[in-house]
Amino acid sequence: MKRAFLTLIAFVMALLSGTKVYAYDCEVDGIYYYRISTTELEVANKVFSDQNRSAYTGTVTIPSTVTFNGKKFTVVSIGEYAFRDCTQLTSVTIPNSIRTIKDYAFYNCSQIIGLTIPDSVTSIGVGAFEGCSAIVSMKIPNGVPAISDETFYGCTALKTLVLPASVASIGAEALTRCTSLLSLYLGATTPPGCEPNAFEKVDRTWVTVYVPKGGKGYTEDKVWKDFFIDEFDGKVADVPQNGQSAK
Repeated sequence: MKRAFLTLIAFVMALLSGTKVYAYDCEVDGIYYYRISTTELEVANKVFSDQNRSAYTGTVTIPSTVTFNGKKFTVVSIGEYAFRDCTQLTSVTIPNSIRTIKDYAFYNCSQIIGLTIPDSVTSIGVGAFEGCSAIVSMKIPNGVPAISDETFYGCTALKTLVLPASVASIGAEALTRCTSLLSLYLGATTPPGCEPNAFEKVDRTWVTVYVPKGGKGYTEDKVWKDFFIDEFDGKVADVPQNGQSAK
């Protein structure tokens, strides 16, 4: 808590003064890290300023382990704002060691077309993919309990989203301005709780929500009833990343 408070103060001071305030503890092979324990690292924001925009470009592969100063660390999370505003970043490979994608981790990464989230991830923070306006499809792994507020806000190219049965709630403005959305696959047999404004600026009459055979309550739910509801065989785990051939 104390470290988070000090980080916030540093961020505010950087905004006010224009001074570069570094947000990482070490750098290895072009990736910046914050040490969260004696054995674990998280991918970090390079600096609390607009200069973070050039921190990561092109293709980035996050390693599962890193050796620094002769000691081996496991990379377990992608930190807050780690890749924020990296508009020249086109691809990120996420290893199976990652458990958490924190708030706004990929904020405004407008050139990333798609991300494969490994099954090891069990937590995705607020606004994690906000402004990722080139992402076409996304598949959330089983074990993630909720789609947080603003997770996909402004993902204007997103056509297909696959959510496992573990997702029990969808937060405020989670898919606001996802104006290209056509297909939403839900693994839950009963409707996940959903904030009324989760789909602001989305034409629900054009979106097909695929639910498991025998799923109940969707056509009566105050949010889901406005979508076209269809059934699909199998499990959402079998739906490919691009959402095709799922029925």
